[in-house]
Amino acid sequence: MQRAVSLSLVSLLSASFAASLVAQSNTVPGLDGRLEILDNITYWGRRGPAYPGGEVGLSMRNTMCNPGSVSIPWYAQMAENHPKFGFLITRLSGDRMEQISDRSYCKHAFTSASGDGGCGTCNGIGGSLMGVHCSDTYSAGHNAGRSNLGPPAEINPWLGTWNHIGSYFDQGDPNVGAPGNTDGVGNTINVGSDPVKNRVTVKESDLLVPGASYFYGIQLIHEGEALANRWDNIKSRGFQPTWSGSTWNVANTAVGEAFGSILQHWPGATVNSASNGNSDGRFFVAAKVTALGGGNFHYEYAVHNVDNSRAGATFRVPIEATGVASNFSFRDIDSNPLNNWTAARVGNEIVFTAPASNPLEWNTIYNFGFDCNVQASTGLCVLDEARVGAGALSVAVTTKVPSGVPGADYTLVGTGCGSCVASFYESPGFDLANTKIKLAYNGGAYSVGVSTNSFVAPTGGDLNMGDDTESTFALPFTLNYPGGSTTTLRICSNGFISPGASNGTGYTPSVSGFLGGSPRLALAWRDLQPSGANDVYAQVVGGAVHVTWLNVNNYNQSNSPNTFQAQFQPNGDVHLIYQSMTVSGSYLVGWTPGGGAQDPGSSDISAGIGAGFAVCGAEQTPITLGVSNRPVLNTTIDFLIGNLPASSQVAVMALSITSIPQGFDLGPILDMQGCFGYGLPDGLSGAFPAPAPGVSWSFFVPNLPVLIGQTTMFQSLVVAPGFTGSTYLTTNGVELLYGPQ
Repeated sequence: MQRAVSLSLVSLLSASFAASLVAQSNTVPGLDGRLEILDNITYWGRRGPAYPGGEVGLSMRNTMCNPGSVSIPWYAQMAENHPKFGFLITRLSGDRMEQISDRSYCKHAFTSASGDGGCGTCNGIGGSLMGVHCSDTYSAGHNAGRSNLGPPAEINPWLGTWNHIGSYFDQGDPNVGAPGNTDGVGNTINVGSDPVKNRVTVKESDLLVPGASYFYGIQLIHEGEALANRWDNIKSRGFQPTWSGSTWNVANTAVGEAFGSILQHWPGATVNSASNGNSDGRFFVAAKVTALGGGNFHYEYAVHNVDNSRAGATFRVPIEATGVASNFSFRDIDSNPLNNWTAARVGNEIVFTAPASNPLEWNTIYNFGFDCNVQASTGLCVLDEARVGAGALSVAVTTKVPSGVPGADYTLVGTGCGSCVASFYESPGFDLANTKIKLAYNGGAYSVGVSTNSFVAPTGGDLNMGDDTESTFALPFTLNYPGGSTTTLRICSNGFISPGASNGTGYTPSVSGFLGGSPRLALAWRDLQPSGANDVYAQVVGGAVHVTWLNVNNYNQSNSPNTFQAQFQPNGDVHLIYQSMTVSGSYLVGWTPGGGAQDPGSSDISAGIGAGFAVCGAEQTPITLGVSNRPVLNTTIDFLIGNLPASSQVAVMALSITSIPQGFDLGPILDMQGCFGYGLPDGLSGAFPAPAPGVSWSFFVPNLPVLIGQTTMFQSLVVAPGFTGSTYLTTNGVELLYGPQ
């Protein structure tokens, strides 16, 4: 009987199926910036009382690139249109994510070096513009330079604008006074011998909490970028501070780079965001609810103002009419108790209120907490704006609340299929001595297996390479490789070859550098030291091109010879022939098309070539299904099918009353290798166009009380030839829980 009732609900819901494309306008069409790399957190010194009572100054490196279709303005201050970078450091301790850095000064970028990088091959435009697909690095030293660090309060993070008249740079430090401090010319910034001033500042006592985890992040702000393109403008990763007895050491941990709010590093917390429509920016709210026993619960929130220019003045959480809240807590980023937010119950809300002097500004995280005798449901917290301006007076964000009302919610289930990686590598170990590998080129991709070719001793073509050098060799044919073609090889003395744009002469193998650079074939990337003659060769042999390292020593190690060879065939095949090798230190061996390719993880190449394996010509991540909002009754939500490959044609949406969270394998059933079903297809939409890279599909949630508390699973089936025997792919599942709010 229950199945029949549920199927009738399916019929009602199916009547709400509708397909539509959702378009969003950009402020400057095609303008897009990406934080390609975040790394190298660096300590510059301390000030104040003796350890541990002082403060430290820190900075970090970032590499930004342009994945858009137009150049990004990069005019040095006192011109106004250039990227700005905000910095943030947090600590996870006591199951609370807290900001421990000050409201740090922001970097004003001053010129774009514009080279190849994670966004692809640069079009050569640099200086006052960053060209399309170009990349530029601001080292930790550059980001610590005080002549280009200014107050965040001067920047509108939503518009990306900054007024140079009367700015910190216009005033000078110390302030030169009128009229020179408002003439727009710029004056000297003099910080003396203080190693901390204007840099990212953290109290030493905040770096000494036992068992704590630490994270650093960076945020890109610039004019004209649409909200839809800002998902890759924030990045964070883990680090560990250590006091040596005389200085601080800071080093990355295993928590690698991740896009999105730094709040995502809080285990077990839900993280959601909302903006003030198209008029102002976003607040991210992380929430965690912990059972205290006896029917009581602790609610803990961390609120991150990412780019809302008007700031937050109140934080309001709904509470059930009979609920009791107590033990209110608040934390901001200063030590002044006189400007703390106050908390009180007002009607059926718990309201935290800021004094006029301490709103929640952009690039800042504040913490709020309380105990309550009501179990959590999903609902909306509200942040009221601190200042007047365009848009609504408040921003509502989905989170966990003690409202007592069943809340609509959704859960992403499983993974989609259709993934295909374009790189392979092994690092840091090396076990390929006396091994032969073939990269067979076919249809724009490599099949990797055992080579039957033999090592051919060079008879000429000495490149006369020294330590950390690169040589260019012109091919007698056009070499096709996955993702491109070339008539030139760039040979680095440190054991790798770039078929096109240079990857430099770096001697330290790096997975991020390998995947983020230009296309690269790493035979044995490590610090090698050619003698200058008779050890690295490139020559044409029987129509093929052979590049040979002959008895090349490891750096600063005499009598440590390494012999290996790459043989490039006119048909695109490549053979890697290893002879005797003197193994020491870290290596990286493999192939990548670069440009920010997916990291497939290190694999055992010598074990894999026996059975053979393939890498794709074009990178493809699993197709995904997301949802724009919670399924509140009488509202329309949008499902977004993303990461669609170029071969994608049409899609249908399946609705199921039966959720199968573990999934069932569709490979042996429907010839859909790597694909899983997460529900039974009780209802199907009509087919709708599904062009790459993504499509939105709208669904109206009927205003039917019978739906409250019910769940249904949604999953899309896409026709996309080239990945499975049946040409079909499936997304992950999205389970909807319906509610009145």
